[in-house]
Amino acid sequence: MQFDEGLEKTIGDLARSGGSRPLKELAPGDWTSVYILIGPASGARIERELGRPVTVEGDGTHSGDYVQGGNLLVFDRGGAATRMVSLGNLAALGEGKYRADVVLWAQGGAITLTDPDGRPAGR
Repeated sequence: MQFDEGLEKTIGDLARSGGSRPLKELAPGDWTSVYILIGPASGARIERELGRPVTVEGDGTHSGDYVQGGNLLVFDRGGAATRMVSLGNLAALGEGKYRADVVLWAQGGAITLTDPDGRPAGR
């Protein structure tokens, strides 16, 4: 797990300024879906959400748990985590599983995650 200061700043700025941006544009890479959680979250809870065992270690973790108060993003491809990112204490994104084409739509300081056509996204 790594703390992504650039992504945290970009999402925070988007929440303040408004507008929309595809998450894939903000967090490029080889991923097809993303799980978003709000911490703190135990390793057991993260495993339940992902539906498989996962190792939680690195920035923002302690003893296998995510201890930060902000968003945890687990980027996934084909049932395997490609990257885990902590946004520190920024909890601007709603929990859920989203496809790679999810769009962050910011208005009035809040961010809604939508499909490209503007419909609410997620599970």
